[in-house]
Amino acid sequence: MKIYFQKKDFNLSKELNNFSKKNKKVGSIISFVGKVRPLNNKKKIESMEIDCYKKMALYQTKKIIDILISKGGIVDYQVIHRFGKLFPSENIILILVASKHRKEGFFFIEKLIKWFKSKITFWKKEFYLNSSTWLKSQK
Repeated sequence: MKIYFQKKDFNLSKELNNFSKKNKKVGSIISFVGKVRPLNNKKKIESMEIDCYKKMALYQTKKIIDILISKGGIVDYQVIHRFGKLFPSENIILILVASKHRKEGFFFIEKLIKWFKSKITFWKKEFYLNSSTWLKSQK
């Protein structure tokens, strides 16, 4: 059960393989990878800057994960969220979840990613060819 906020990219195959080896007795392992889109609102994204206060982000993430785990069925999880300057098609977030059954794993990922999109204290700015925009949290 680990949470990382980091600048460096992650190796999806390596992370999934290590997580799977560690969780041999579960019914499902589900993964989600979020990437930087090439377009937003019909504008070509040149890059994206994500900034966070790591201590607060960790506290907030642990809090929501504790709530999700209390629903039952989750055996293990790993979250890696990148920050810094990112480019289209680069990885932003990896969520791995080991659960007794797939239903609990899909629920965990769906709720956690919605939470990351709407509640976490991150500052995101997209850069286009001739302009930039601060992104608002999704509701």
